[in-house]
Amino acid sequence: MRYVLLLAALLGAVLLPAQARDRLRLQVPVPVVAGADIDAELLERCDIAGNFTSALVRELRKVAEPAQAPLADMRGQVLRVEIVDALWSGNWFIEHTQTLRVRGALYEDGVRVAGFNGVMQGRGGSMTSGCFQMNASFRALTWHIKRWLRDPVDGARIGQGG
Repeated sequence: MRYVLLLAALLGAVLLPAQARDRLRLQVPVPVVAGADIDAELLERCDIAGNFTSALVRELRKVAEPAQAPLADMRGQVLRVEIVDALWSGNWFIEHTQTLRVRGALYEDGVRVAGFNGVMQGRGGSMTSGCFQMNASFRALTWHIKRWLRDPVDGARIGQGG
């Protein structure tokens, strides 16, 4: 019995650090690109960058560890994601329409391996706020990013129609 426990402890000591090294680093917080077509009210009131960062960290928790930007080095695998656009129109009565665009790239030891463009369109209304709908759509995009990471193809379109 003692030998089984010793063997399990040794295997854990060897395998766990190797598994931690295999995890990629997610650069956080997710930035909004300069010149993005986003209403200032959405940035201030809805905190879409903060909510998207939190949702992405939560979705990728098993495959990535958050790393505070700017990264001092690009060793290992690094995922960078940016918010490109967040367009919103309408109101609770006539419904909201949103179009969200993000882009990201996976790097291996500083060399770009693959990148994606993500698009999500949505409609909502009936007593839900535009912020709620916008953040729900960004959360949905995190699932598509996680799926893309399983087989990162350069130039992939993810999200709706991806």
